[in-house]
Amino acid sequence: MKKLSFFLTMIFLAMFQLANSQVISDAGPDRVVCVYINGIDTITIGGSPSATGGTPPYTFTWEAEYTLNIGSYSYTFSASDFLNDTTLANPKTIIALGDTIQFRLTVTDSADNVAIDTTTVYYAYFGTHLGITEFTINQGDSIFLYGMENVFGGFPPYKYLWRPNHGLTDSTSLAFWAKPEYSVAYYLTLTDSAGCVVTGTPVYYVNVQPLNVEEFENQNSLVKIYPNPVTNYLNIIIDRRIQGEFVFRLFLSNGKLIEEKRFQENDFRIDLVNYPTGIYIYEITDNKGFSEQGRIVKK
Repeated sequence: MKKLSFFLTMIFLAMFQLANSQVISDAGPDRVVCVYINGIDTITIGGSPSATGGTPPYTFTWEAEYTLNIGSYSYTFSASDFLNDTTLANPKTIIALGDTIQFRLTVTDSADNVAIDTTTVYYAYFGTHLGITEFTINQGDSIFLYGMENVFGGFPPYKYLWRPNHGLTDSTSLAFWAKPEYSVAYYLTLTDSAGCVVTGTPVYYVNVQPLNVEEFENQNSLVKIYPNPVTNYLNIIIDRRIQGEFVFRLFLSNGKLIEEKRFQENDFRIDLVNYPTGIYIYEITDNKGFSEQGRIVKK
């Protein structure tokens, strides 16, 4: 009986050592790469860790093959075209090509034991266009906006978000009522099911025409901006009680600075001839703490 017990124990230990000596390759979960017009979101592939068991150190080899057919020509790409280093445990993606690429990871330990695993990378492509739709409404009116979303691609289902959320009945739908108090440009951010996020340029321009005054400025303002809406040249008159060097900054509706000018005079003219139609934000400051902001509609 003792001999049998000893024999079984030895078998168990041998099986344990054999199992413990096996090298295991882990290429990691399938991943999605977000691909935009101006580049891709770099991701890292492989497991955490990419190799276990066996006898370290390990050697890693990533392989892949993708064939691109253009007319009568075929081009073949390998893992080195897609990854920054095919010998790393966790390499990074560097380009996007095709819709789906399968990567194969071979792990070799110091005792020449080999293990193989695979992972798939899916590429989610996004696009946008520069089309716009412009409306003019009277102050207090509403308008129904739909059909001009300008971002697309990726994997459905999608989530939508319109910004700014000013005067909107629903900022998460592709069709909604807008009742802005002032002129505004709305732009869309799309998030797909893989978590890729893309934001388009402003697509809806809603110009709000005041009922009683031609200008949009506060009547107590120390700055007069005219004409507004403007076609070519914008005139700026600053109250003579304020003296100093002034800085004029012009922003897109999404906050991007597109022009900055300095001037000493209280009367100044800005050339807007070459700017496209739309809504702009201006800011005028001096070095003594004066600051005023407002909106300009370019016709």
